[in-house]
Amino acid sequence: MKTKRVLSIAGIAAPIIFFVLVITLGALEPGYSHLSNMMSVLGGVQGIRGFLFNAGIVTTGLLVIVFAAGLQRSSRDGGRSKVGMILLILGGIGLGLSGVFACNEGCTNVIKEPNTIGTIHMLMAFVAGMCLSISPLFFYGRLRKSATWKRYAALTLGAGIAANIPGIVFWVTMATTRLPGVEGLIQRLGIVFVFIWIEVMAWKMLRPIAEQSGGGEMSKPR
Repeated sequence: MKTKRVLSIAGIAAPIIFFVLVITLGALEPGYSHLSNMMSVLGGVQGIRGFLFNAGIVTTGLLVIVFAAGLQRSSRDGGRSKVGMILLILGGIGLGLSGVFACNEGCTNVIKEPNTIGTIHMLMAFVAGMCLSISPLFFYGRLRKSATWKRYAALTLGAGIAANIPGIVFWVTMATTRLPGVEGLIQRLGIVFVFIWIEVMAWKMLRPIAEQSGGGEMSKPR
């Protein structure tokens, strides 16, 4: 039960850490716009704020990996498919490595003057965004067959669809006609639905543990 609790808490913590990082550090950065600026820019800030962002992104990626194992374990009555879990793990790895290979100041090493670190960062960000956004679509079939998770199948399918639309728009426009005025918004929409889904799933994982603990206490003889 302790292991299940750890796996659940990892999923609960990941979105919270991510959103607090982006919102707080974005507010502290002069001239930064959540509408137009990509989140990676926060990792290129010099000093402690850039370090905190990148360290937080790495931590978030690790927590997503732990959560993926927990969700797979909790929904094992839904079948043997591991595709959704593998995609979540790859998304977590990509997210973490995008923090290790961070943008430089202004992210010029990604867009204007690409170098090795900037190219790796862009590749890992792409892996993270793509794998995280499509993972709910592969979990959908598994959850739909699970007695304990089938009520969450529709939410899972909806999260996958909602995450992929802005994700496709973001990467297509990045490769073709840029939309600098709303790039930040599109990027955030591509990941916000996945993190909301992770948060809901993690709380669902934790709830039976809390109920079992409570039931155990109530069943003790007085």
